[in-house]
Amino acid sequence: MQLQYGPIDVYFTDKDENGVWLSISNEECQEKYGKSAGELKGEQEVWGPKLILSDYYSTTFKMEDRAIERLTDLQDFWMPYVDSTVTYPVDCVFTGRELDTIDWYKANFENTVAENEGLWLKNGGPTDQEWQDYIELLEKKCGMNKLLEVYQDAYNRYAGIEVEE
Repeated sequence: MQLQYGPIDVYFTDKDENGVWLSISNEECQEKYGKSAGELKGEQEVWGPKLILSDYYSTTFKMEDRAIERLTDLQDFWMPYVDSTVTYPVDCVFTGRELDTIDWYKANFENTVAENEGLWLKNGGPTDQEWQDYIELLEKKCGMNKLLEVYQDAYNRYAGIEVEE
């Protein structure tokens, strides 16, 4: 909890009747530090991998108000439009070789996708030929198929799916 949000007596100021830590309020944070609780969190958190289980929010610390608001908005305004809630699990484990593949291709792949999305939003969607050229670029220069294979293999191991070669 301290890695994600910041230290006790800075970000976490008190406990409730169940011993669950409470975060600093925006008002208290403005008064004490001259910034919002979100800004304080950004300055205090330790960047890098960490794991917060959902039950921590009821046993260890209370979810911050801004996070509750974001989740409520997602549930109320976005989820009614979502057809499938299947997501790629965040705790898949990759081999060293798979991590090398991800390191080699992912940044270029994501940058190419973001750049084209931006252009299409600004100028209108691609023509059929531009779309085909884009897919070819992703496959041949950005490692799309190699990335798909790496993520699929890691997911298969995670899900216990055996694939015949």
